[in-house]
Amino acid sequence: MESTLLIIGAGVAGLTAGCYAEMNGYPTTILEMNDTPGGLCTSWRRQGYMFDGSVAGLAGSAPGSPLYRLWEEIGVAKYCPLHYGDNFGRICLPGNRTVTVYTDIDRLEAHLINEFPAEAKTLREFTGALRAVLDLDIPFSDARGWEAVKQGSNTFFSSVAHLPVLLKYGKLTIRQFAARCNDPTLVTVFNNLVHFGGPDVPLLTVLLPLAYAHRRMAGIPRKGWLAFARAIERRFSELGGDIKYQAKAVRLMIADGMVRGVILADGTQYYADRVLSAADGRFSQSLLLGKAEGDTRQPFRPEDLSDQPAQVNIGVAEDLSATDGPVTYILPDSFPAAGREHSKITVHNKYYDPDAAPIGKSALTTFLDSDYRWWKEVAADPTRYQAEKARCANLVIDVIGRYHPGFRDKVEVADVSTPLTRERYTGNWMGAMQARKPDANMIKAILQGKPRYAYQGVHGLYMAGQWVEAWGGITTAAQSGRKAVQTMCRHDGKQFIAAKA
Repeated sequence: MESTLLIIGAGVAGLTAGCYAEMNGYPTTILEMNDTPGGLCTSWRRQGYMFDGSVAGLAGSAPGSPLYRLWEEIGVAKYCPLHYGDNFGRICLPGNRTVTVYTDIDRLEAHLINEFPAEAKTLREFTGALRAVLDLDIPFSDARGWEAVKQGSNTFFSSVAHLPVLLKYGKLTIRQFAARCNDPTLVTVFNNLVHFGGPDVPLLTVLLPLAYAHRRMAGIPRKGWLAFARAIERRFSELGGDIKYQAKAVRLMIADGMVRGVILADGTQYYADRVLSAADGRFSQSLLLGKAEGDTRQPFRPEDLSDQPAQVNIGVAEDLSATDGPVTYILPDSFPAAGREHSKITVHNKYYDPDAAPIGKSALTTFLDSDYRWWKEVAADPTRYQAEKARCANLVIDVIGRYHPGFRDKVEVADVSTPLTRERYTGNWMGAMQARKPDANMIKAILQGKPRYAYQGVHGLYMAGQWVEAWGGITTAAQSGRKAVQTMCRHDGKQFIAAKA
């Protein structure tokens, strides 16, 4: 008789783990506290406009990448059409000067050198680093025996070939690289290449996504991120899996050092031979196990968390579809919002999705840097909390209005969520977007050791998701769910099986 499995959380990691568990003969039930799948990979509508909880791209999401098989196996390639943009974004500088970060490297190099001819040497180093990682793919293989040896050798030699660029740009931050530029405007451009995380992350965190975008292997769901989650949910259901919505897990049932099942908030008990938590890491390792935080296997410190932004969504009666990519507006003067001073905003436009807004209108999203603890203090006064959310929306509308006269009069929807909203909806501790922030030294993070998907001390308990990995992201979460099931199969003496949808 096959071992039964309960998965806590129907985010990307949980859904992916569910698919592979069913492929490998584990009758699986996913317990999700909300009434829809996806976690942060979700969408919602306000007065005819659709807004997304994510603006990321899916690494390796096209034929030619080893990772594409992942998206084929969990149903994304079959059930979720993707969009591939021609630019990584535009940076609008004071004085109406615009720099476009094209996904085509040759075009990007020519454009940047034309804009900053005196900085050609530094710019060629940047685009040279981009070309150096173009054929670098995230390893993805289930090979065994001699085939595994051959693939391992290929991966090793590929890693050695890429080692210089990995060592150099895996620990050199964007800010440090930008400091080589003499032109302060180009420094500003480099420091605003990333939409999250700021300039103190490794330059490699820009190089790799740009390389995937150049190869047209970083797609965005055309119909919204909830459609992406629904695609994996569909694959899981077709494989025979079951999802229980509005089923919030609060505690594990453990006896004689073995997991026995899960207790829900309403007292319902689900029994199983295995449990995999794909929920928030702090919740999984403390509350779920009934442990004090000091007894967990890794520390949870607020200063280690990734971005906790406020999200401002705008529905406007204006066709902005000609703006084919995110736009970062660098402001001559900063403005206060969400407890921080902001000298820029980045506006994401769902121009590629005809269902995101009524004909002739546009759905826009901006993330404002903020802090969970500030919002927590503000929320103690509900009136002030609502006023601060309205303040965020008004200031974003004012900034966009500087570049689009009459914009405010055309706004039909202003929808604002905060880190408190994310924490309530997803369970992510302090509303963090991607668990921990990227290590300033990516090579150090890689060398810290493989993630431990099996929880030591409780037989049959596994964990997956961004909190288990060295860094976060949607692709990371999906891979984590797959690897956790591979670990489970290895422990049970089963050959791991994966099949395309």
